[in-house]
Amino acid sequence: MHFAVQKDVLVKALKDVTSALATRVVQPILSNVLIQSDNESSIKFHGTDLDLTIETKASAVVYTPGAITLPGKKLLEIVSKLPNDLVSFQINKETYETTVTCKRSKFSISGLPADDFPKTIEQRPKEAVLMPCDVLKKSILQTAFAAASFDASSILGGVYMVIDDGNFECTATDGSRLAHRFEKLNLAAPVAAAKGEGDSVEAEGEASEAKVATATLEKPASLKAIIPAKACSEIIKVLDSQDSGNEVRLGVINGQITFETKTHYLSTRLISGEYPRYQELFPKDFSHLASFKRDELMQAIERVAVMSDERTHLVKLHFEAENVQISANTPDVGRAQEEVSIGFEGETIDIAVNVRYLTDVLQRLVVEEIKLEMTGSLKPLIIKGIGDEGYKYLLMPVQAK
Repeated sequence: MHFAVQKDVLVKALKDVTSALATRVVQPILSNVLIQSDNESSIKFHGTDLDLTIETKASAVVYTPGAITLPGKKLLEIVSKLPNDLVSFQINKETYETTVTCKRSKFSISGLPADDFPKTIEQRPKEAVLMPCDVLKKSILQTAFAAASFDASSILGGVYMVIDDGNFECTATDGSRLAHRFEKLNLAAPVAAAKGEGDSVEAEGEASEAKVATATLEKPASLKAIIPAKACSEIIKVLDSQDSGNEVRLGVINGQITFETKTHYLSTRLISGEYPRYQELFPKDFSHLASFKRDELMQAIERVAVMSDERTHLVKLHFEAENVQISANTPDVGRAQEEVSIGFEGETIDIAVNVRYLTDVLQRLVVEEIKLEMTGSLKPLIIKGIGDEGYKYLLMPVQAK
């Protein structure tokens, strides 16, 4: 096998796939990246830890086709330090010794045969859903942070994704907070078969000047999956690399969910179990309503949070008339207090919350103003973006001493 790739293209591809490599290596092959020729002008790179698999394609000049596996992180370290020029690979098919050259630099790396690499990507779902990359990215960004980090293998350690006849929901909770994103997708007829697999299919009657969220149902019309939160961070990286307007193909097969774009393929195992009936947790009514400028509130909270207890991260919110008073107090260290102007409906109320849980959501909302719906000092708070009714965030207050 003999091929050459531009250094910056190679670095990006290796960064993508080495994210999937096993951190604790039981089998040496799981620390390797599979590199194989796709055609005369491209190379495919694969990385896996058996739970998560990432594949990407890069432009290359392929002189002699073939396949090899090389130590992924060591190869990335080497390539990152090379001059920004064409990087050439020549593999001895008998010994799997690989020579990497770039200008005056030359390295020799020991590889392993491609046949030993896990066959994690041979089965791909025949039936799937095409949806806009930006819709999926926004939904994951605004929910995955709320998944439980203390138990990654449980259902609370994942993001619950549902597509049902054009209704798309993304939900995550750790038991103390819950983030939920809803999108109504315009369904296009399944004429995608007449187009390329990654081609965009416009909703019938859609105005050309106003691109709207469109899902093309290839069958089935529904999808339910609990995706590990760790995998969601890798999905975001893949979606970040896509051009605006691109689509991603979602499918489920053999306990795995797959995400496929024109340049990337990612699959991850699903978490088994029944997700909590989260819709019942949102209060139907509220007795207090506060509205804020998002940036103003976030900056005030971040300043006050400096004096919050490092163990509890507690801040107190005192709502009255046209102001909210934010305060934090750590014995033997000091206290902080700040007032922010708000719009407020209801009687005076005091609420204490984990400040990290509050700043997490404020950082991810992309609206100018937010509103906070409350029913009592120890009842769930609901945070929404004004003008964005598709998102809501439930936060449980804590008992303040």
